[in-house]
Amino acid sequence: MFKKITLILMVALLPLFATAQTVKLGYINSQEVMMMMPEVNDVEKQLAEFNEKNMKYLQDMDKEIQDKYAKYEQEKDNMTEAIRKVQEEELMGLQQRLQTTYQALQQEAQKKQAELLKPLQDKLVAAIESVSKKQGLTMVYDMMSGAVVYKSEAAIDITPAVKKELGIL
Repeated sequence: MFKKITLILMVALLPLFATAQTVKLGYINSQEVMMMMPEVNDVEKQLAEFNEKNMKYLQDMDKEIQDKYAKYEQEKDNMTEAIRKVQEEELMGLQQRLQTTYQALQQEAQKKQAELLKPLQDKLVAAIESVSKKQGLTMVYDMMSGAVVYKSEAAIDITPAVKKELGIL
């Protein structure tokens, strides 16, 4: 009698154990979704305006250098060696300043882009988490980056077990 009850319970509970062990994976193309978000147009517009201002500043600097170089070329035959050397050093300094400014503005543009995209990325991550939970997914991979963008609490970190297996624990 006890064996029959145990057998009936095991048969009845077996589907529950099987579903508890089920791993559901999902994937997403986050770049595709991000590009379709309506807020992206506003971000692109802000970045374009920001970059346009920076480009204008760089163009003005470049024009100043070109004008000074043209003036130098016209007058260099009438300059003493010392004045010519000072003028050449000034032109090289201006060229270096242009390069440094260009690099600084590139870094600033990258920082601005990250700052403007952060709210959109946060919104996308929240949507991924919401959909993943609703669909009972264990993990979601981003096809573009290859990174895990969501993992449920049911996901198991096997790092300690692998370390133990390798004898590095």
